[in-house]
Amino acid sequence: MPVLRGVDLVAHAGTVTAIVGATGSGKSTLMSMILRLYDPERGAVAFDDIDIRDLRVDDIRASTAIALQKNVLFAGTVADNIGYAAEGKTMADVEAAAKVACAHEFIGEMENGYQTELGERGGKLSTGQRQRLSIARAIVRDTPILILDEPTASLDALTERELLGNLAEWGKDRVVFLITHRLSTIRDADQIAFLEDGKIAETGTHDELMTRPNGRYRGFVQAETVGLEAAG
Repeated sequence: MPVLRGVDLVAHAGTVTAIVGATGSGKSTLMSMILRLYDPERGAVAFDDIDIRDLRVDDIRASTAIALQKNVLFAGTVADNIGYAAEGKTMADVEAAAKVACAHEFIGEMENGYQTELGERGGKLSTGQRQRLSIARAIVRDTPILILDEPTASLDALTERELLGNLAEWGKDRVVFLITHRLSTIRDADQIAFLEDGKIAETGTHDELMTRPNGRYRGFVQAETVGLEAAG
């Protein structure tokens, strides 16, 4: 994994922080450290000013939930897939999480709703539907920290806007991290941390960072915009 150097980032409850950067910039490394998949050689990661090395690994895992871009679903019902690893959650909790993840509507259109059996790896679903079930699975755990890896990569613009609005409302007392490069997802984040070569090159809102004439984030956005226009 890329080595992180000089990283200084604070994320408060009730905020959405977008972790942005090119491939290999250190985004996944930073998230792995929050999950304590490994420890920093220098400095510390802290939850509420407590070094996570002083916390039990089980407590850290119980405080964080993550939905990966490469989601994993299994043969079983929709409800089973959402409620997996969320011990003690009710059907009402499962449905509430699905609503936040913009999955409730399409689930309702399925033959048996939440009791519909999915094929192996959710093969009956579209990529966007699988992605939303993965997000619902993370949300239903109701943890203080939520990490979403490219959560809108397979969503249309309307669903993306609805999901981001739902996350902002749901996350009013939680810390939400979005690992993403999709500009429409980044724009409304409360804070953007732009990583480059293992360092946080800039932090701020989209509007703040776009006012910097030679800013690294601004250059990234301009390059991404040109790429999208060329692809279109």
